[in-house]
Amino acid sequence: MGTHTIHRSSVPTTHTSGEFGRLVFTLIGSAALIVSAFLNWSRDITGVNLSNHALIRTEFFTQSDIVKTVGGISVLIGLVGMLGLVDRSSWLTRLAGVLGVALFVMFAVEVYRSSYHTMQPGAWLALAGGIVLLLGGFVGGRETTVDDTTVIEERRMGMDPMERVEPTERTERMEPRGMGSDTDSESRGGQT
Repeated sequence: MGTHTIHRSSVPTTHTSGEFGRLVFTLIGSAALIVSAFLNWSRDITGVNLSNHALIRTEFFTQSDIVKTVGGISVLIGLVGMLGLVDRSSWLTRLAGVLGVALFVMFAVEVYRSSYHTMQPGAWLALAGGIVLLLGGFVGGRETTVDDTTVIEERRMGMDPMERVEPTERTERMEPRGMGSDTDSESRGGQT
């Protein structure tokens, strides 16, 4: 009869099909947001020329500095979405998706408040990119824990019931008096 030393550990695993889906959704969503920056958003103004004030005011004007444009914001959100591929939990990808949808909503509110502007393909592509990024953040990236049991060491303790071990003098002395068998008392010379 032996005893086992058992080591239990939890091994985090991810499913490769989910990771592939996450990769595809994230790349498509990020690419859509980046490409949308170079398309027309309203009144034939491209996103990289449309001032970021178009997100809070109904007066749309052009801007030559890409950092201060709606297209610049869209490119930044797309890059954050791609950066989300580094993180296994994909919270950064979901954040980029929410920001992409929020960018569209802010722009759409100002377009519908104004009677002079209409939505053009760049804004709609930004919305699609944000939604795809959001979906990519929920596909894959989930770690599941699998319990793994491993026998590290096996020790032999006690004796096998089929083995017969002859008693030694030491084992006889360790037995309490009056607890031995008849054969033990005979071997001691009849003493009790």
